[in-house]
Amino acid sequence: MRLLLLLCAAALAPGCFSLEQETEVLPEVSIAYSVLEVFPRGRRVLITCHVPNLPPPITYSLWGSRDIQVAKKVVNTRDPASFTVNVTLKSRPDLLTYTCQGATPWGTQVASAKLQLYWELWAEPVSQLKADFTLLDGGADPRVQVSCQASSGSPPITYHLVRKDGHVHMQQTPHPGQPANFSFPLTQASYWYQCQAKNDISAQSSPFTLVPPGQLPKGPTFVLAASLTSITAITSGMLGWTAWNRRTHHSDGEPSTSLDSRSPGVLQGRCQGRAGL
Repeated sequence: MRLLLLLCAAALAPGCFSLEQETEVLPEVSIAYSVLEVFPRGRRVLITCHVPNLPPPITYSLWGSRDIQVAKKVVNTRDPASFTVNVTLKSRPDLLTYTCQGATPWGTQVASAKLQLYWELWAEPVSQLKADFTLLDGGADPRVQVSCQASSGSPPITYHLVRKDGHVHMQQTPHPGQPANFSFPLTQASYWYQCQAKNDISAQSSPFTLVPPGQLPKGPTFVLAASLTSITAITSGMLGWTAWNRRTHHSDGEPSTSLDSRSPGVLQGRCQGRAGL
């Protein structure tokens, strides 16, 4: 009885070994791409699929994200199948993932690895971040408007408006190519703010900007940097005029001086004495 079992095992072993070998050498579909044409927000791409170890005819299928069949082609030779697709920059990397599938008439089906065109074509770090802080004179309700945008970088890009103490004031992930716009009411306290941009590759921060407290000057919209420069120039001019005025009133014997009209608060050289002295 034991000998009979050994003979049966020996008879079945080659078949099992042969099946295991066939599973290991099952061919795979190769997938490759080349860029045919470049557009500002897209690419025209040639995707090539090939199963060189399977006899024709082979039905090739190109599948996109979420199991959507993009194209299908029957090849009666051993040549690869080529598909031309127009891809556009998406906000999610998984939306630009493609796979190839090869099938024979007798039921053999093989699939390729995933081709992630997003990372192949648009993987860029965040760079050249620009942040504009603007005061909006709304009368009794003045507000601060902040616009943040990186000139380049793979989406999605998330923008944060951060205070100097590390507090994240606001957060926004706009559509690709669009800036993040923040708006908040102006308070009596001074805070330093900066804009931070971050994607899956890198992050970048803008310089800190002080949002000043107090009453806004009369007028429409104006940029903070320009307003601070104006305030500095006006203050300097007032201080210079006050010093000059005191000297002319308390020192009647001294020659008078005049302010340089080109630079408020900066005194010119001595002038001739006042009339009547």
